[in-house]
Amino acid sequence: MAHVLRMVKEHGQTSQVGALAPALRAACAEAVHDASARGIRARAVVPIPTSRAAFRRRGYRVPELLAARVPLPMLRVLTTARRTADQRKLGRAARLRNVAGSLRARRDGGGLAVLILDDVTTTGATVDDAARALRERGFRIAGAVVAAATPRHHDTRKER
Repeated sequence: MAHVLRMVKEHGQTSQVGALAPALRAACAEAVHDASARGIRARAVVPIPTSRAAFRRRGYRVPELLAARVPLPMLRVLTTARRTADQRKLGRAARLRNVAGSLRARRDGGGLAVLILDDVTTTGATVDDAARALRERGFRIAGAVVAAATPRHHDTRKER
């Protein structure tokens, strides 16, 4: 997963997204099943937006490339509300502060149940902020799906 995502994100090899599709579809199916067991029927997938700088650099949004490969309709409703620092250099607490309030939903959800989709998660801070933004506009959160997770077992970086 890490190698494929690096090829997509850093080397522009967007055709590599297809290699992630089977695992991503399986993760979505599991999330839909889990939501259904809780009485929630997921109707769409909402990709987390990438920064404007990343879009300018790449010319595409990785979460949207991934969302196009899942069996639910894509709903591009999240947008950035403010700039954030590069998350790669931040520890857990700093990541939470960095993204808090950084996303907003562009329209009301009217109770629509959605899955949030992102390419990589480390602390879950971005997914949490996406859920907050969507709930504030009346969406129901059925779950979240990510292509890869990079858990930190012991973060030796200083908290900022």
